[in-house]
Amino acid sequence: MRRYFVTTAWLLLISSVSFAQHAHWNVYAKTGIQVGGPLYHSSTIVSKSGSPGFNPIIGTGISYKLSKKWSLAAEAFYSRRKVTYTSEVKDQNYIDRNTIIINNNPVTFEVSTTFTGTTKGEFDIHYLEFPLLAQYAIGNNWQIHAGMYYSWAFSKTNKGTATGIIGRTDISNPNTVTDKEYNYSKEVNSRYYGFVAGAQYQLSPAVALDLRATYSCKSLYKEDWEGVPYTLKDLYVQFTVKYFFIRAKD
Repeated sequence: MRRYFVTTAWLLLISSVSFAQHAHWNVYAKTGIQVGGPLYHSSTIVSKSGSPGFNPIIGTGISYKLSKKWSLAAEAFYSRRKVTYTSEVKDQNYIDRNTIIINNNPVTFEVSTTFTGTTKGEFDIHYLEFPLLAQYAIGNNWQIHAGMYYSWAFSKTNKGTATGIIGRTDISNPNTVTDKEYNYSKEVNSRYYGFVAGAQYQLSPAVALDLRATYSCKSLYKEDWEGVPYTLKDLYVQFTVKYFFIRAKD
């Protein structure tokens, strides 16, 4: 993955002047937005709702025309994926952190238990994404593409509050909490990879519209963390506008 990152970054940063000397290259900038969120499957989640935040995309890309129909593209762009959520859960795994004073020093320890109630929170993750795509032209204006992407999360936030019962719910005086804060940011993964597929429409020689879906093959949470026993894999739809500085000759 690191070798792919370095290779892609190098290709995208080299001078556009050198590309202009070749008839097969496209060089473009892109900007837009994305909507979506993590997919999950868990018997402990009774219901869940969410809403996306403002999730911009801005970056650049290059493509090389292999033939009249086929081309290869590599991109590098910044993207933000923010979503707020509310979940009703029952007997979900929960890591309870408690602090006690021993010899005038605070000591924090963790207890693995369960939680039943309502959680409210957000994911707010900033990425650098690097897709590698195969493109196929359909007619003069349409193009379909598919491939894979690698992304690095350089800023990660996952925090919220919990209101409900910690531990057993079938006793007369359960251990209840109200708006207890949690912060799982350190348990969020930093590197991801997944699939990309979509289509592009060429409005003019210099401007194109791009619509694609991306699916992460890797869960948001670290695999060895026991706090959340199910996977959360991002599914997003990205809409961008491309502006071509250099166009390949037909």
